[in-house]
Amino acid sequence: MDQEMKELKKAKLIFSGEFLLFGLVFLGLGIAFLLGAISVADWKRIAFTFITLLGSIYLIIDFIWLLKSKKRQATNSFLDKSLVLPVALFNLVFDITVLIMGKVFIGEGETTSPWFRYVIGGDLAYLGITYIFLSVYHYFFKVHPALLEATKEDAKDNKEEITDK
Repeated sequence: MDQEMKELKKAKLIFSGEFLLFGLVFLGLGIAFLLGAISVADWKRIAFTFITLLGSIYLIIDFIWLLKSKKRQATNSFLDKSLVLPVALFNLVFDITVLIMGKVFIGEGETTSPWFRYVIGGDLAYLGITYIFLSVYHYFFKVHPALLEATKEDAKDNKEEITDK
């Protein structure tokens, strides 16, 4: 049991550390975009539009799948999925609007709308703050269900190895 707790603490530290690292990187990039330290070139505008369109669709489908599947609810955190939902919904509407208006394919020489700078920076800053919050939440308050499941399976495998010997 003591070994299981050490493994869980180690897994929590790694899991939360990854969330914290991504959060800090996203927050830093978001602030840099918002302050204009990183410019929005044509290729960034096009890549952002299509990547966030696909990503938003995936996040919305993933959230609906979590709501419908009891098996998925056992291994996923509802909070994790619901906190990224606002940015997914916003990006879906923004990307469809951009594609309908044709603003994503403006040729060279045209100035990029400041909206892209604000949206990219805002998205990254929001995700950064969200991931930093989730790293603290999952480390100090509630262990992620996938970590609990993995720890239980490891303990079960270790028991089987001991009984086999």
